[in-house]
Amino acid sequence: MGAQTILVVEDEFLIRFMLADSLREIGYQVLEAADGDEGFEILISGQVIDLIITDVRMPGAIDGMELTRRSKSMAPARPVIVCSADLFKSQSHPADEFLAKPYTIEALAGLIARLTGYPWQKSSQNHSA
Repeated sequence: MGAQTILVVEDEFLIRFMLADSLREIGYQVLEAADGDEGFEILISGQVIDLIITDVRMPGAIDGMELTRRSKSMAPARPVIVCSADLFKSQSHPADEFLAKPYTIEALAGLIARLTGYPWQKSSQNHSA
């Protein structure tokens, strides 16, 4: 049974690298996108995505909130965590969770585990697009 697959969408390379590396060390499979446009392309590719972590303000036509809306329209049960220094939790709908930047990997890992289980607990739901 494989680990859940998380899509990390973050335009800041160092943040994306650190986040993806930390999640892989925990045991999750991680796909990376540098902006919302690239994240959306991954979503429509047919790749199974169990959870999305996205920044809000990114270059391109699709920001993190639009990516969240598109993901929810494609797979309403797929959890999305929005991370931002520019929003408040009350502005993050329809995301399942909101993390204010800066945040710790421990806080993020706790949210992921609550939403999808630990890496060794494969989600029983099919969240693919």
